[in-house]
Amino acid sequence: MPHVALARPSRWHGAVLAGGAARRFGRDKVFERVSGVRLIDAACASLADAEGVSVLVGSPERLARVAPRLPSGVTAIADELPGRGPIGGVATALDCARERAVQASGSAWVAVLAADLPLVPREWWSWLAGQYRPGVPAVVARDSSGRWEPLAALYHAQLAPELTALVAVGEGRGLAFHGWLDALERAGRVVAVDPSPMPAEALLNVNRPADALRLEQLLNDRAGDPDG
Repeated sequence: MPHVALARPSRWHGAVLAGGAARRFGRDKVFERVSGVRLIDAACASLADAEGVSVLVGSPERLARVAPRLPSGVTAIADELPGRGPIGGVATALDCARERAVQASGSAWVAVLAADLPLVPREWWSWLAGQYRPGVPAVVARDSSGRWEPLAALYHAQLAPELTALVAVGEGRGLAFHGWLDALERAGRVVAVDPSPMPAEALLNVNRPADALRLEQLLNDRAGDPDG
């Protein structure tokens, strides 16, 4: 396949990762509501400025169950390498973007967002894009403790082959994702962005029912604060 040229992220495709088993939550959390809004709907709203949105649903079996319940206008896609965690979904999203870019029918940049990060604001993506450095194929938030947030990030389709290879050999789970980003940073191929200028709650996630309740209370408190 021809090489995909690297260009400034002025536009991007949205990819929502919704394929997790949600063992800690106890049920399919992407359809859980926080302040009346389903997590999947909040994620798609965050990506409203993207050139189309795909939802990575995990296994082909889950595709049939989940696809009918997704927001209208989004495309449901099964992971090419299911069962490998979020990094498998990212690899699939980048591979699809690479195909679209080669066909000159879409952006080679992908805004990747986990469905359990419901408070990532719409302006997050243009803000990330503004941190871009020429020739660097990833823009990823990293907090003051040094921890990456790889699931609210911009990636270029150029990364698809190496990430797919990483997942295929079985190294793409858990901290390997962070290790991959560390390796990209050593090679000067990722922009590590301090998220502190954005809302403090932007990267709060929903892993357990208690997290959903906590976020619900946070949003209720904000709604009741005239200065919020």
